[in-house]
Amino acid sequence: MMDSNTTTTHAITMQGHGQPHQHHHGDRHQHRHGDGYGYRSGRRGWVVPGVVVFLSVMLVLSGCTSSGDDPSPGVTSPAGTAGETTPPTTTTAVPPPTAAVYKPASDTGPAENVPKPVLPAKAQEFSKEGLIAFTEYWYSTLGYAFETGDPEPMMTISAPDCKTCSVMGKGVAAGHEGDKWIMGGKMVIGVPSTSFVPTADGSYQVITMARQEQVKYYKADKTLSKDLGVHVAEEDILIGSYQDGAWLAITVEHLDGPSPS
Repeated sequence: MMDSNTTTTHAITMQGHGQPHQHHHGDRHQHRHGDGYGYRSGRRGWVVPGVVVFLSVMLVLSGCTSSGDDPSPGVTSPAGTAGETTPPTTTTAVPPPTAAVYKPASDTGPAENVPKPVLPAKAQEFSKEGLIAFTEYWYSTLGYAFETGDPEPMMTISAPDCKTCSVMGKGVAAGHEGDKWIMGGKMVIGVPSTSFVPTADGSYQVITMARQEQVKYYKADKTLSKDLGVHVAEEDILIGSYQDGAWLAITVEHLDGPSPS
């Protein structure tokens, strides 16, 4: 049984960042205690709507003069009708409802109205640019999971056998059980890079620098349960596979060795 605030760190061996990463789904990685996203590997108008209607009715009235000395009085327009105009009609536009304001988590409560990441069309393309866009989107879903306790967007784009994805998903969900919450956890990444050359198993590798904002776990009684501290950016590898018209994350891990300064 994994502690609710514990995630698993994977350790495998990589022969250098320049070599394609050989991923074996059956491997069993060593694990270390951790609660952040850390997992380590040796691989990675009103047009004023009422158009104003202005109606003018001009009543042209003519009088008839009868023969004889007694002229008949001319027909007189009823008072208030000659040249009368209808006042213009105006329609007031109803402003759209105000979007809920995002409020980050604090030591007094969880985050509110966290924007849900939207998968961009580019991230669905089978191309180098598509894989890079997918990588950026995947990290945004990880940050969303930490803030909300909802790993569904992340798990939807992760392969069922992605162990690191599964561990992270369960960990963040447990961190929000009951009235508990997680403060922080947003991901900040550099520009992902990839050669877009398939490995032997047909997967593709992306390398990026990734850093997670400080993570703190709070209990239901609003006391601090755990503070993971501040971390520097580390080099990550995301291994993706394009299946049935969509990218899936096979695994996402830290690479071994110190991060470039």
